[in-house]
Amino acid sequence: MNTRPRLSALLLCWALLLPSLALAEGEKRLSPEELLRHIDTKMSFTSDYKGVLRLFETRKDGAKRAMEVHVYRREKSNDLLFLSTQPRHLAGTGTLRIGRNLWDYDPTTGAWRRLTQRTNLLNTFSCESDFDRSRLAEDYAAVDEGDDTVNGVAYRKLLLKARNAQVTFPMMRLWVDPQNNIVKRVGYTSSGHTLRTDIIRSYQRIKDPLSGNMVLHYKEVLETEEEEGTQMLVRYDEVTLAPLDANIFTKAWLESRIR
Repeated sequence: MNTRPRLSALLLCWALLLPSLALAEGEKRLSPEELLRHIDTKMSFTSDYKGVLRLFETRKDGAKRAMEVHVYRREKSNDLLFLSTQPRHLAGTGTLRIGRNLWDYDPTTGAWRRLTQRTNLLNTFSCESDFDRSRLAEDYAAVDEGDDTVNGVAYRKLLLKARNAQVTFPMMRLWVDPQNNIVKRVGYTSSGHTLRTDIIRSYQRIKDPLSGNMVLHYKEVLETEEEEGTQMLVRYDEVTLAPLDANIFTKAWLESRIR
């Protein structure tokens, strides 16, 4: 699949989106390891997280569906909860992660199902791990593959190989703009087979109330699953960084949503 035209269109407007994030003139080029740490730092926060995830799926045959999911993450313990609210027949469906323990909840039967590995969200190819803290430098070793120049702008390209088996993609390739923001990423199997391509269309800046820092967070991402040719537009809306009640990350809280 040729993603270069789509990437080119994105790059044309990229400088208008985040002009305040540009590096100072003459700043040295970061090493691959430094660049991953830099990305992790500016995309990480210390406060708890909640937001509304809106997903718009288009399959290769033209079939479409729209979904809405409320996401809660407790930063200190890395607990995570997804609560589906749309479409109506999926309302109340949820996924709960406490530490390394993961469960799915079916509100139609009231049954919980223990999961033994990382899962995808609502039978899509958006992954539970997409909503974890950014830890590229911890999970991957990076090699610089030079620059990919589009319309006169050089986008740095990095090849990442996993340091551990806990990641979703054993290999990734990143395209990073002159402001050190990821604009494209491709996930691969360990043999190099393409699994998913993401175009980061835009970011949002949010103040972390605990650290007092402004952090960068995704606003809109276009995901393409390679084998099936399905596309998913993911919008991160109504994002709030603030302390959350620990009771949210319990089976009882999720069950109570449909009572």
